[in-house]
Amino acid sequence: MSTDIKFAITGVPTTPSSNGAVPLRRELRDLQTNYPDQFNLYLLGLRDFQGIDESKLDSYYQVAGIHGMPFKPWGGVPSDTDWSQPGSSGFGGYCTHSSILFITWHRPYLALFEQALYASVQAAAQKFPIEGGLRAKYVAAAKDFRAPYFDWASQPPKGTLAFPESLSARTIQVVDVDGKTKSINNPLNRFTFHPVNPSPGDFSAAWSRYPSTVRYPNRQTGASRDERIAPILANELASLRNNVSLLLLSYKDFDAFSYNRWDPSLNPGDFGSLEDVHNEIHDRTGGNGHMSSLEVSAFDPLFWLHHINVDRLWSIWQDLNPDSFMTPRPAPYSTFVAQEGEAQSQDTPLEPFWDRSTASFWTSEQVKDSTTFGYAYPETQKWKYSSEKEYQAAIRKAVTALYGSNVFANFVDNVAERTPGLKKPLAAATGDGEEEKSVLSAAAAKAVDLSGAKKVAAKAHDMLHHGEERVQKPVVNVEDAGAEPSKTEGMLTHSPEKITRFPTNQVTGPIPDNLKYLAPDGKYTDWIVNVRAQKHGLGRSFRVIVFLGEFNPDPETWDEEFNCVGRVSVLGRSAETQCGKCRKDNANGLIVSGTVPLTSALLQDIVGGELQSLKPEDVIPHLRANLRWKVALFNGDEYNLEEVPDLKVSVASTEVTIDEEGLPHYSRQYTVYPEITEGKPCGHGPEDRI
Repeated sequence: MSTDIKFAITGVPTTPSSNGAVPLRRELRDLQTNYPDQFNLYLLGLRDFQGIDESKLDSYYQVAGIHGMPFKPWGGVPSDTDWSQPGSSGFGGYCTHSSILFITWHRPYLALFEQALYASVQAAAQKFPIEGGLRAKYVAAAKDFRAPYFDWASQPPKGTLAFPESLSARTIQVVDVDGKTKSINNPLNRFTFHPVNPSPGDFSAAWSRYPSTVRYPNRQTGASRDERIAPILANELASLRNNVSLLLLSYKDFDAFSYNRWDPSLNPGDFGSLEDVHNEIHDRTGGNGHMSSLEVSAFDPLFWLHHINVDRLWSIWQDLNPDSFMTPRPAPYSTFVAQEGEAQSQDTPLEPFWDRSTASFWTSEQVKDSTTFGYAYPETQKWKYSSEKEYQAAIRKAVTALYGSNVFANFVDNVAERTPGLKKPLAAATGDGEEEKSVLSAAAAKAVDLSGAKKVAAKAHDMLHHGEERVQKPVVNVEDAGAEPSKTEGMLTHSPEKITRFPTNQVTGPIPDNLKYLAPDGKYTDWIVNVRAQKHGLGRSFRVIVFLGEFNPDPETWDEEFNCVGRVSVLGRSAETQCGKCRKDNANGLIVSGTVPLTSALLQDIVGGELQSLKPEDVIPHLRANLRWKVALFNGDEYNLEEVPDLKVSVASTEVTIDEEGLPHYSRQYTVYPEITEGKPCGHGPEDRI
């Protein structure tokens, strides 16, 4: 196929039902357990898609290459940049990171991926034998197939790891097109280049050494270490869940919600963004492998599951905030369709994605509705509801079921589900009408001395630290403080239960009784850590890790430290990158920002008897004494944080009211506390700008 053809991006051609219904993109684990025929076709289709000749425009290699390397125009769509280097094409890529086009540009990109994958799935279904009805069975399953997502912020189903085995296993079983069950190389685990570097110079020397994509590569051998991912995801799950809930239920402005560019006039409550959370997942799952580098991340099969989840979170948010969309901004650099300094807006062409006519590129305005490309998500089935009010209420209910109705319920739910030796949560009704015992005793709720309980929790952490799933910021019941936690509870079982659309045993009501004293009249103070820094200031990617309490000085342990609260991941590039936008952003000293939710960690310390309340008079001295942060490169090495350009860490709080259904309502009026961070390395002081 010619590389200068105008390739129409259609997504999967779909005729909606009479009520507007379209097929759903489903969560990976839901697809695997409850739609096994479609999951089987997904594996077969992805295997075949990855095997398409890399010279073809609709091959996996070429589609993935749109995102960065090999930095070649796709479909004959060039880019005007100031990049020049002997032997270089002069092409600067299609980068939209840290811009208002970030989430809108990725929607037609994912639609392109899905339509190519769909074609491979249909072809695979047609290869099954007619005998025994196999072909009819798989053709029927293929009809409504859509690419799945991996919801990295929801509670993993009980007995499973935070990183699904279907993503980490090197091989996987399928019913192949001959009707026989067999083990194949897992196409969800890695993409193998064939041949490596089909054209000289497609990849830099750092990446051309790998014949397949890798995650957390061994420094000496380059071997992928996927087993690192699950405990790292589990360790910061409370922070991740709170961040997603905060974004979906608190943020009301599209620009603040969508991308991570910092502005001096930014509200302290808007330092976070969907792009910031997106960066964290690239970091946590890549570990200096392909996923953690924007130039090559799209070659890792996980990229597509991750970005479809990002697209899903945007779909949820936009249906909760249908009247909020992007504010025009100056284009950061010249492209084929815009000159540097011209306004980027909802009408800016999203190159290189031609629309159905191939006369124009898709625009952000045109892709606002996911059904344009023939799909929706489990939470965005608008056609099921008679009014927008009813629909939005259903979305909020779905969000709270997945990510916790409020910080207190989320905290107790995480404690009960992820920590060995704990009783089930609060006074929640069981199936037979009985009530389950609270995680916290009345004594613990009144913050008696529970220092011994925290030590036992740390011991539980140490016991689960080696290869099994890391429990998530564990605490223990004061009544169980002397008990030896189970070594096996919470570990992966090889025959997990059938998944009901998860998670189960969720606490979704108002504030648990034993925590109500922390939120009199349903009101409490919510705390966050805000971070900003130059994106490309180090010429590489790095993370700022936030701790509350002591931690091991060895940076190799930081990802799984008991007192690790969360992180802000900065996907920086070198000054020599071929990405034209990133070179401009580097020259202009682009600063990005992110947020680490802090309240769950403070609740941990309240239960541990180290803190009395969430009130500023108690929290300020506690944070002054115990809040710390470190900088590490993606290869795990520590970096002197005082050498990170424009790094500044601050603490802010806002008042939150929890309604009768347990939903949080944020005041959006934030107070910043320089007295907490002043004098600490890169800490915000009274004279600093937010």
